Amino acid sequence: MSTDRTETTARPFDTPLSIILLSLWFGLLTGLGEVAIMAIRKYALHRFLFLSMDSVWMAPVADVVLFATAGIVLAALRRILPGRFRIPAVMLLSALAIFTLLLTYGPLWKPAGVLLALGGGMQAARVIHRHSSASGRLIWWTLPAMAILVLVLGAVLRISMLTGEHRVGTASNAPRPAAPNVLLIVLDTIRSWNLGIYGYSRPTTPELQRWMRGGVRFEHVLSTAPWTLPSHASMFTGHFPHELSADWLTPLDDKFPTLAELLTAEGYRSGGFVANTTYCSYESGLARGFGHYEDYPVTGAQVMLSSALGRYLAGSRFVRRKLLRKSAGDVNTEFLGWLGENKQERPFFVFLNYLDAHNPYQPPKPFDTLFSDPGSARYLTSLREDTPAREWTPEVLRAAQDKYDESIAYMDHELGQLFGELKRRGLWDNTLVIVTADHGEEFGERGVFFHGNSLYRGALEVPLLMHLPGTIPDRLVSTTVSLRDLAATVLNVAGSSHDGEMPGRSLARFWDGRVADSALTGDTLLMELSYSSRLPRATPVAKGPMKAVLMDNRRLIRNGDGREELYDFANDRTDQRDLAALPAEADMLAALRRALESLAPRRNGLAARSGDNSIPAPR
Repeated sequence: MSTDRTETTARPFDTPLSIILLSLWFGLLTGLGEVAIMAIRKYALHRFLFLSMDSVWMAPVADVVLFATAGIVLAALRRILPGRFRIPAVMLLSALAIFTLLLTYGPLWKPAGVLLALGGGMQAARVIHRHSSASGRLIWWTLPAMAILVLVLGAVLRISMLTGEHRVGTASNAPRPAAPNVLLIVLDTIRSWNLGIYGYSRPTTPELQRWMRGGVRFEHVLSTAPWTLPSHASMFTGHFPHELSADWLTPLDDKFPTLAELLTAEGYRSGGFVANTTYCSYESGLARGFGHYEDYPVTGAQVMLSSALGRYLAGSRFVRRKLLRKSAGDVNTEFLGWLGENKQERPFFVFLNYLDAHNPYQPPKPFDTLFSDPGSARYLTSLREDTPAREWTPEVLRAAQDKYDESIAYMDHELGQLFGELKRRGLWDNTLVIVTADHGEEFGERGVFFHGNSLYRGALEVPLLMHLPGTIPDRLVSTTVSLRDLAATVLNVAGSSHDGEMPGRSLARFWDGRVADSALTGDTLLMELSYSSRLPRATPVAKGPMKAVLMDNRRLIRNGDGREELYDFANDRTDQRDLAALPAEADMLAALRRALESLAPRRNGLAARSGDNSIPAPR
């Protein structure tokens, strides 16, 4: 195809320039095809996409770049090779377009996809060459039209996001005078066992120990779920996971109000800034109620990985995660930029999610050698969520724990930087700061690794620190509590007019004197894990959905096959000794069964299983 329209019609696909223009056309067509498939999956099939909302323009841009690169290579070969050797550009570009669209179907066997694409490309090339004049005219006129459509899609998306933020951020009520700011910081995948502030032998949290001194620390805190989305959803709504829609392929719906909705309606300026773009993004439902929300960054790597072909060329999930990593420093920068100098016309409610200690553990320099030797990260390059236990050699396990601890130390450093900046802006003393985690991490204590695979304690026990001068005293609470109570606690401590509207009980009862210390007892706590066929097979959850309940220092785990495990919470931190078969525990076991049935009644005997196999790894 040539810029001269007469030559375009006569010889539409023979010159190097025409090959390049043809590649641009195929790139735009393929990108818009991906957008159409995204729309069908999201709005017709109600499926998670696990992609940025900006993919409506990013995917076409990425495909244009990738196809243009292919076109330039083909054009160069057309120049270099002898004239009698014809490069089948139309066939190859058609096949590449078909292959890219086939890649959007997750279970596709790649060799089969290549064969299908080549066959389809040959047929498409025959049709295009048979009607070369009409094809040339079609391409010539639709190329700019598709480019304009991509620009319009991007503009409409951005305008809708801005107007949506303005609509949500317009408060109907004025906040009460002297209402404190609320800063909720969730350290994704952090178990309390590895924090210096919780007595860990390594100095992983010097900044938390410095800045959170004078606040309350809860010694034993359990998440309601061992993975991100249901845990966050429970924190935001006060409901147990089985009461919520949030699951592997289902976002949090609007059945229950969120903490952000209540505080925003009360006049708070609200914002969310998240690094976990898999299960804390806009489509997770966690953004509901926030006036401003930032998840996927707009970067070159993000643009290219918005295309199915870009993700395929990037290779393993490990590489993609490394390319898309959003650090704690990035999250802080986004938050502080949005906050500005904040003249305190309205208090803010901000949610920060840090992902730096999530697998693959990749602490930045100089933290990457804080507890390990240079080069130890080489042991982790092949680790996956389904890596069998036998491959966790002592060297691999040591490297994983070292890198995990170094990642925590990096996040702690960034927290110190953040807190110092809030102090400089005069906001620290009037901000309720909450530092917690959505779930923990397992390092083989029960033969299980990572998280989202079991209800053992390593995946559930998280930190919980609260600081607000003049309101929260310096106190250690030894009673075991649940993150389910977090929303009720925030509303209570902040003096919200919505205090009492969230399920759960305010944890302020442990320090405000309304309940005598002698009457402070722990609640019966519930933990849950739903099933998916994509979760690793050699793990407890492979048997089906799991539930656990804690009462009177005994914790019962009910596995998907009905088998029960019983552990002494006070004296067996890593769940090593199963007490379920002991006659002395029979009465306690029966009481725990009743408590579990009361908190989470079984429907039709067993909870439903999800058979879908397109979920990503637990995050």
